[in-house]
Amino acid sequence: MRYLALMLSRPVLRLKEINPLLFNFVEELVEIRKLRQDILLMKPYFITCKEAMEARLLLHLQDRQHFVENDDMYSLQDLIDTSSGRLSCSLTEIHTTFAKHIKLDCEKCQAKGFMCELCKEGDILFPFDSHTSLCHDCFAVFHRDCYYDNSTTCPRCARMLERKNEESLNP
Repeated sequence: MRYLALMLSRPVLRLKEINPLLFNFVEELVEIRKLRQDILLMKPYFITCKEAMEARLLLHLQDRQHFVENDDMYSLQDLIDTSSGRLSCSLTEIHTTFAKHIKLDCEKCQAKGFMCELCKEGDILFPFDSHTSLCHDCFAVFHRDCYYDNSTTCPRCARMLERKNEESLNP
């Protein structure tokens, strides 16, 4: 019993290894994994933001600090709270607070947003927005529809390749 009590909050379960199909059948786990992935995408904004550090925003996760380290390790308590619905509610609330800081409350974090280079619309995009996609090579952010409708290469990757080629021709 003591061992279980000790292990309750330790992130020692890698669910993808234990049961790779689990995420196909447990909708709550899919939602929690997406929230965790978004929080990981938000972390770089917070660790470079003085206001976020002073407000200790990342500590909103309290005893779930492993959520800002990776998205695949779970504790027994995480699974219990998933089953009861508490984890989803808690993470959704934290996600909303984090997104509000980045997108509305903090000018420095807002300035780190992206513009879609494919459609060039004026809205500011963030990698954790539900309607965006990231280039897997350079991590530029685009509207999801623009990214998948555009069969050519990422404009940012193309620019970087062009610069690299120019530098190799003109040392």
